[in-house]
Amino acid sequence: MKIDHIPSRNYIAADFDPSQLAQVSAAYEDLAQQNPATPTALRLWILHWSELESILSDYSSRLYIAMTVDTTDAKAAQVFEDFNTQIVPIINASSDKLQRILHQHPHKNDLSAEFGHWFQSVSTDISLFRTENIPLYTKIALETQAYQKITGNMSVNYAGSEKTLAQMGVYLQNPERKTREEAWRLTSQRRLTDQKPLDDAFDKLFALRQQVATNSGYENNFLEYIFAAKHRFDYTPEHCRDFHDAIAQHAVPRVQKIYKRRAKIMDLEALRPWDLHCDPRGLAALQPFETGAELLDKSSQVFEHLAPQLGTWFAQLRQQNLLDVDSRLGKAPGGYQISLDEARLPFIFMNAAGIDGDVYTMLHEAGHAFHQFAMAKQPILAFRNTPSEFAEVASMSMELIASQHLDVFYSPAEIVRSRIDHLEEIIILLPWVALIDAFQHELYTRPQHDAEERREIWQKLHKRFDSGVDWSGLELERDYWWQKQLHLFEVPFYYIEYGIAQLGALQLWHNYRQDPQATLQQMLNAYALGNSQPLPQLFAAAGLKFDFSAETLEPLLQAVEQELAQLYAQQDLC
Repeated sequence: MKIDHIPSRNYIAADFDPSQLAQVSAAYEDLAQQNPATPTALRLWILHWSELESILSDYSSRLYIAMTVDTTDAKAAQVFEDFNTQIVPIINASSDKLQRILHQHPHKNDLSAEFGHWFQSVSTDISLFRTENIPLYTKIALETQAYQKITGNMSVNYAGSEKTLAQMGVYLQNPERKTREEAWRLTSQRRLTDQKPLDDAFDKLFALRQQVATNSGYENNFLEYIFAAKHRFDYTPEHCRDFHDAIAQHAVPRVQKIYKRRAKIMDLEALRPWDLHCDPRGLAALQPFETGAELLDKSSQVFEHLAPQLGTWFAQLRQQNLLDVDSRLGKAPGGYQISLDEARLPFIFMNAAGIDGDVYTMLHEAGHAFHQFAMAKQPILAFRNTPSEFAEVASMSMELIASQHLDVFYSPAEIVRSRIDHLEEIIILLPWVALIDAFQHELYTRPQHDAEERREIWQKLHKRFDSGVDWSGLELERDYWWQKQLHLFEVPFYYIEYGIAQLGALQLWHNYRQDPQATLQQMLNAYALGNSQPLPQLFAAAGLKFDFSAETLEPLLQAVEQELAQLYAQQDLC
């Protein structure tokens, strides 16, 4: 990374070192000893506090990036561990102390017009904070690091070389069914090799999280605890369970229809897991790019076409080396966008292997990055941490909007193929979102469950959201398929947001097709609000309805089906 400009500090010294415990403690203590006597002084105190925590968050993000870009780097792992074991506990305890000072301050209500939404979160955080949870947070961070090391070291020998599991995705799109099956079985067996370590890792994380909940007054009820901790003020676990039901009723039959169509085209009685990502007509997999540099070049053109501002922001990411896109051995799996909070800049991480899905991963993470750019002027860190339900609207809507402008990657016929795959995947994803979220609801309401019961829970729920894929003879792989979902390990209950946000993204996509420029401007204006408003208001600012009931889901699915019907017709003419 090459940060050309970091906003000047107004409070913290330029030589402040966030890795030094004494300096971090002194900075917090200085804030705690101040006594702002007026509303203006209290606001300035809040800004200084935010500046300190922006610096610390920025440093933490850089450590996380260093650890994930190379999971074999022992020094990076140690620095990350040192920060989480030595500094983060001080941050947590000190932050709670400052929150309590703020909460009790006589002039707090004078600032409610600007900071009222954040004050609600502060009140919740105070009610949840327990000193005895601080070492548990540290243990959770270290166990998550251990999980990343397990998955980061997963690779297979195939076609004469060692390949990451992400790189094996290319072979799952091969027109030769034998090749696809071979690749699928090889990668699945590799995952099963670590089935027991992954089960053990989950057990450790599960127990730690239950203890955190118990300490905070939620006796063995991490589900209720996490809804409070995530500041889910606008919906409840019951709303989520209703969403599961709506998806089972309206989305699952559509996925089954998509798969039946695919099986018919492929002349198969039933699809196997290795038949889901190839072209059903037997065409070679789409090859949108060969190298990470080419992916970046072509993505730049897409964003410049959409809006000059997006092109400028993406160029800034490239100029400052704020992207790591190529897959390689030792690199952590998956993709993410993370904020460098002092610099107020985003960083994009992914594992590109030259497949169509990589294009959408880039669009997705870039959507997050543009959101970060848009809200960079928000005055406090809390307002630059947007709730995931809206943050994912930014990423998913960018996939939908930009998918109509992929001519730099594809021919017209290939664009049709890509868009069909993407729109089908939107429908297909919803049952998976419901399955993962329902799985967590079941697990965390059974605090004494063991690995075998967990397997049975997954079997039951997998059957409920079954899409008609034939897993016969692959029951073991199916029963541990949940282990490939990193959210279950790293960020529990962060998955339903994808389903909620997808409905927002589909609404935004509809608006974009009616008036592209006005929709983009409204979108960026809403993103600029950051987390300064409750979720319903953020959605409304973007021209969207915050609702994920069946009444909203069904017509949006109908709209996707109609668009797919038109694309199917175009494909038949190609």
